[in-house]
Amino acid sequence: MCTLESDFLYDHATPLDHDGTLSRALASLSILNAEEGFAVAVVAAPTRIEIKQAVQLKVQSIVAQFDYDFPMMLIGPDELVFWRRRLAASGMSEYDQFFSLEGYSNIRNMCLLAAALTGADVAILFDDDQIYEDPDYLKKATEFIGQEHENRSVSGIAGYYVNQDDSYLLPPAELEWQRKWGNREAMNEAFGIIGQGPRLKPTPFVFGGNMVIHRSLFEKIPFDPTVPRGEDIDYLMNARFFGHEFLLDNELWIRHLPPPKCSPPWFQIRQDIIRFARERAKLATQHNNWVHRITSEDFDPYPGCFLRDDFHDRVMDTSLEMASEYMEAGMEQDAAECMVNIAISKAEAHLKGDPFGDFLTFQKSWEEFMRVLPNIGIWSAVDGSD
Repeated sequence: MCTLESDFLYDHATPLDHDGTLSRALASLSILNAEEGFAVAVVAAPTRIEIKQAVQLKVQSIVAQFDYDFPMMLIGPDELVFWRRRLAASGMSEYDQFFSLEGYSNIRNMCLLAAALTGADVAILFDDDQIYEDPDYLKKATEFIGQEHENRSVSGIAGYYVNQDDSYLLPPAELEWQRKWGNREAMNEAFGIIGQGPRLKPTPFVFGGNMVIHRSLFEKIPFDPTVPRGEDIDYLMNARFFGHEFLLDNELWIRHLPPPKCSPPWFQIRQDIIRFARERAKLATQHNNWVHRITSEDFDPYPGCFLRDDFHDRVMDTSLEMASEYMEAGMEQDAAECMVNIAISKAEAHLKGDPFGDFLTFQKSWEEFMRVLPNIGIWSAVDGSD
């Protein structure tokens, strides 16, 4: 894998000389029954700035293959240029930070922005490595959202993934470093609620490609750009800070067919180190008078077990074992990156400042942006009415 420091690395980026998974995902939309209309937004994010125009054209060519009875909008680098100009013309350049395609969280925020722009009451997040196979998916997704259910206000619904083998569990760990990391075991333990009743129940996890978010939530809570990976579960945490609880719907499933990952295991661990450190820091710096205080135990068994004080020890054990396995394979540079992960974990364990307060500042600005968005007129730059 050849990368630059400027690259944004994703689990399964689409090469420009391949069609990738987007066509398959968009084709699956035809199976959906929808009594009410819906719009689809396709977010095109380049992995580096040098190829942004090529990415825009590539995704445009794929989207153009589909002629549906519902609106389909593309949000790519070109659209962001238009939108930034509209912001500047409206004297609102302070909200420019929300127009970004850099990293998972910013891309998710563009999805929420798309829902707001279309006037939707509900945002349904969907990834390109998935396909719809349940014709009643939309009916199930919107059945409870925005209503009261057993004395709970339903602002967030979590669906789940069904793998190619029809299982919703992850395969067991095969390598010793995977067993020391322990995420598969913890996640499968958490996924146990999928096979249990009732249909809706509180959940400590969500899947980014099967999230249903009501306007009352997405107009208030953004994804946190300081979290490089696992932005979906971090969003659940952010929502909990404000009293919003996601409920798992064990009938809301989608087929998950991911291609091989682009990034090496040590890099994925590195992103998790930063992610869990930031989340631990947000938990630790909650203001004393905060109404909706939460703890790591609220997210057991996963990701709660990665939010404990022994997290650095877990990183140490995992990284040393991974480095050993790399050395045995003659991959010395990868082994060295594992040792860098230990240093990063040690540094991240002592984050200074006020991470919780920093997110509150970002959240307040997002909420303000959502209120003024209808007055900026950026939608016309997308739908061609300008």
